[in-house]
Amino acid sequence: MLKLKVLGGGREVGRTCLQLDVNGHRFLLDCGISPSLKGRSSLPISPDGEVDGIFVSHAHLDHTGAIPALVRQGFKNKIFMTLPTLALLKLLWEDELSLMKREWPPEDQIWDSKEMQFALAKLTVNLTYHEAYKLDSIQINFHNAGHILGSAMIDFSINDFRILFSGDLGTSSNHLRYWRTEDISYPDVLICEGTYGGKNRKNREDATRELLESIRCTLEQGGKVLIPVFAVGKTQEILKILKDNRNNLPNVNVYLEGMAIEALKVYEQFIIYMDDNIRRSFIFNGLNPFRWESLKIFSSLSERREIYNSKEPCIIMAPSGMLRGGWSVWHMIRISKSKDNLILLLGHMEDGTIGYSLINGLREFKLYDMITKEDVNVKVDCEVKHIDISAHAMHSELCNYISKIKPENLILIHGDYQSLLSLSESIKQYTNNIIIPSNGDVIELSSNQVIINSKDLEIPISNELSMMLPNNMKVKIKHKGIVKYVKGEDLKSIFKSSMKVS
Repeated sequence: MLKLKVLGGGREVGRTCLQLDVNGHRFLLDCGISPSLKGRSSLPISPDGEVDGIFVSHAHLDHTGAIPALVRQGFKNKIFMTLPTLALLKLLWEDELSLMKREWPPEDQIWDSKEMQFALAKLTVNLTYHEAYKLDSIQINFHNAGHILGSAMIDFSINDFRILFSGDLGTSSNHLRYWRTEDISYPDVLICEGTYGGKNRKNREDATRELLESIRCTLEQGGKVLIPVFAVGKTQEILKILKDNRNNLPNVNVYLEGMAIEALKVYEQFIIYMDDNIRRSFIFNGLNPFRWESLKIFSSLSERREIYNSKEPCIIMAPSGMLRGGWSVWHMIRISKSKDNLILLLGHMEDGTIGYSLINGLREFKLYDMITKEDVNVKVDCEVKHIDISAHAMHSELCNYISKIKPENLILIHGDYQSLLSLSESIKQYTNNIIIPSNGDVIELSSNQVIINSKDLEIPISNELSMMLPNNMKVKIKHKGIVKYVKGEDLKSIFKSSMKVS
């Protein structure tokens, strides 16, 4: 019997971690942390026993940040990923370690440099796209997911049974290749992310136009623009937009901060993984898609401080993207003082982060200054704007993906419950069975059904029939042909009529 246990990412965005038990082996699909939490609370549920290997979809910390913590617990087996993922992972882990040491209490620091270096130097195995890897009777294949550099969908074949893990799916990008489905359709099980389930963003052209207009207006009134960015993915996307449209903006310096500088170097090393037009322009004309004469790198702390003594407008791009800490928070403390300035937030902001609080109207904060090592009371007087430019597939793209994959069984993760529910309603005609599991759920997989250990007894619900259930008890329900697992207290608000409980 094949089994899947959800250790993280069930009805939440963050700490994706799935335990796959197959043929006596125990694997993990990703092993991430929650970006809004600290210490042990940020970790996924511990696996049930010794793990034989970890398969990594991409480098982002919500998919990889708990791996060194697992090494601390004794993990010594292999970690499989693409070569660009390894290069980016090293940067992201080093940056997270720096943040932990600088801003977290010692008891909250979930791993250290020893575990990080051991994992990077001793445990990693690099695979390329479409390179079949065999482990006993299991064949594993990585396919481009188009989310960030090196991101992968992971395809497991166990005899005639196939499990496809989407990882995080990309959207239309200005520098990465889009995902394809031709050679991965019709799996027995698809484990699919649903971050933007039920949510469609503006198209790329309209979002880019809004981004540029917001920046132009601030610069023309003499203000400074802070763009908190994810060093991996978002930085490169925005740099290319700014470069391609530099003639339509005031001629100001664009400063790149912190780990985004090193991440850019990695992207430049792996241009072969990018969009065909980018590759051809680089190979035949030597054109770098991300750099131009106005792109600057800070050389000292005094140079950073001098920016705020000057009236010259500029653009500052600094990690972290959700303002969890680091240089983006340092700049926010200073840029917030003037109404002429702009903090420009891009994409998903996780609940519990400073970025989330900003887009929901909070304007007074106590922030940690990583240079002075002091807490600072900050009143945000500058403009704050949120534009949904994301590296994640939006609802229509997720629906398109699932409609082309046509899985026998679909397991939806990596999204809040309402997002996953909205996605399930839109794609139910393309699969025979849909499960939206919670963390801790164990799902049995077989060729003709996917179930959470239970015996089915179907009872129609009507106005004359009521049920009393413990708050934390999960029940399996069938609504309009879709099977879902929900808590008892959610039943009334989610399904008000036409319910069948099994």
